[in-house]
Amino acid sequence: MPDRDQTDKAYRAQEAIRLTSYMMHRHYCENDVESIIELFDEDIHWIGCGEAEYAMGRQSLSDIFRGFDGQVPKCIIEDEQYQALELYQDAYLCTGRLWISTDPSTGVYIRVHHRVSMVFRWRGEKPLCCHIHISNPYIEMQEDDVGFPKAMAQQTRDYMQEIVEKQKRQITAQAAELDSIYNTVPCFIIRILRTSEGCRLLTFNKALSELLGLSDEEMRSLDWSEGIAPFVYSDDRRRILAALQKLSMPGDFNYVDYRVKCRDGRLMYLNCSNSLISEDENGSVIQRIAFDITKRIELENILTQMSFEDALTGLLNRNRLNYDIKNSELHTEGLTAVVCIDINGLKHINDTRGHIAGDELIRRTGDMLLSSFKGRVYRMGGDEFVVVKEMADETEFQRELRLLFQTAEREDISISIGYTCGHTKDIMSLINEADRLMYKNKSEYYSRAENDRRKH
Repeated sequence: MPDRDQTDKAYRAQEAIRLTSYMMHRHYCENDVESIIELFDEDIHWIGCGEAEYAMGRQSLSDIFRGFDGQVPKCIIEDEQYQALELYQDAYLCTGRLWISTDPSTGVYIRVHHRVSMVFRWRGEKPLCCHIHISNPYIEMQEDDVGFPKAMAQQTRDYMQEIVEKQKRQITAQAAELDSIYNTVPCFIIRILRTSEGCRLLTFNKALSELLGLSDEEMRSLDWSEGIAPFVYSDDRRRILAALQKLSMPGDFNYVDYRVKCRDGRLMYLNCSNSLISEDENGSVIQRIAFDITKRIELENILTQMSFEDALTGLLNRNRLNYDIKNSELHTEGLTAVVCIDINGLKHINDTRGHIAGDELIRRTGDMLLSSFKGRVYRMGGDEFVVVKEMADETEFQRELRLLFQTAEREDISISIGYTCGHTKDIMSLINEADRLMYKNKSEYYSRAENDRRKH
């Protein structure tokens, strides 16, 4: 079996290496000062790369490092090489070297080789850093340099050349990719020239004619004098024209959704971005990019219907009630009545006759409410329902309440009910009051049922 003491030493040596790398990354890549300070020992010593960078003590060094916050450009660390050894009991030295390069996104270009040594001392189970020494071998000129650190200058020049070549390759690849996208992307890309005399078609991609079922010649022969083609639905033309008129200077852009009718009769929904690309003495170049969002719109309509409809009863659900309240669908100037209903004994039905019978009772209750009230009926979940209706006066409401009680008795459906009405736009206050009265009625129902049970 391995010696336990040797295993512990190996672990602590590896932990010293890990923490050294961690602190270098936090400083140069993240500029996360506080994460580094957390690892400082009270009597830490620090020697930095700069001529005057030297300090002792946790507080002094913490103040210095907090001054680095936001000052270190984002860097990339590569080729880390570390070694660690035990100095004395519970103290480990880690030495290493690594390449540090500024991230190209910073606009600063430099690459240097760093040397680092750190000492970590275990305080109980926690290692803390008590010594940091960072050096850059190019701070001083090399022996064969005369008057200038040529080696460091060459390293930096090579790094800049590498970045430039990399960017050239990226630009070439992006240009090829954009050309491929323009010719194959399944969306409309069209450019028109707008002048004081109207608009004319400049260019369009192949997808435009293919999606609409028109040949290139047919596309060019269309009337583009307003900047839009005649296959756009007449109800949407005004919104598109208004969007195009808002483009007044290069850089302006907006979005508009509209419908078109294809040659084969299909209805297509489009989301279009309109941009003013350039402007000169010849006129303004406007680019329009439109995506086919037909499937998305159809799916949204289906999902909206599903999210607003109770699957068991076909009634409106709690989501729809919240939506109607939020969007003022239920706010009126007239008299509004709210009825809260709860089925009595549903749990007993489920326990004794099964959930199929319970579901059938819920459906029957929903049908009863629809036939009794000329208003919106919501199933809130479980055995709870809410009815919201507008009315001219309470006479109609009282008639519908009597119809509800008669139907419930005929259909042998036991319900607890609470209702209220008022002239208010605060529908939730009416719902809360009706709900309170309903639960009061339900409590009375179960109290009577318990008294009857005891009598028998």
